[in-house]
Amino acid sequence: MDTKVYFERLDEPDRVEGIARLMLRRGRLRPHVLVFCPGAGVMNRLVECLWTVYPESFLAHGVAGGGSDENAEHPILLALDTCRDNSPEVLVNGGCEVPPDLTGFTVVVDFVDAWNKDLLDASRERFRTYRQLDMNPQYLADRGGK
Repeated sequence: MDTKVYFERLDEPDRVEGIARLMLRRGRLRPHVLVFCPGAGVMNRLVECLWTVYPESFLAHGVAGGGSDENAEHPILLALDTCRDNSPEVLVNGGCEVPPDLTGFTVVVDFVDAWNKDLLDASRERFRTYRQLDMNPQYLADRGGK
C-alpha cells in the first residue's frame, strides 16, 4: 500500500489554529486520524483550538496517554509519537519535521506555512524528504473557506 502525502497551505500566523481550522473544515478527513504533535505545548493548544476555533463546531478527539483501550475510542487522537492505538488511516503532521514513523498510514497531511519564511523553508524541506522517501507528495490548492 502506497502512502499518499498531501500538503495544505496555511496562511494563518498561528500554525496550531490553522491546523484546527483545517480539521474542522475537512470534517475529520477520515474515520480515524492521528495528529502528531511535536510537544505538549502544541498538543495542549490544539486541544483548546479544537474546542474554540469555531464555537458551533466540535470534533470528537482525545489525547494519547491513557491506556490503549481508552485511546482506541477516539476517532482523532493527539499524540507526541506515532501511536497506533486508534488504528489511524491518516496522520496529520503538526510538527515542522517529518514524523519518525510513517508506516501503515494511508494518507499523511502536512502543511505549507506560507506566512513565515523560516517555516516555509522547513515545509519545502519536508516536501523534499517525502519525495526522497518515494512518497510523491502533492500540494493541494486552496479549496475555499478558512
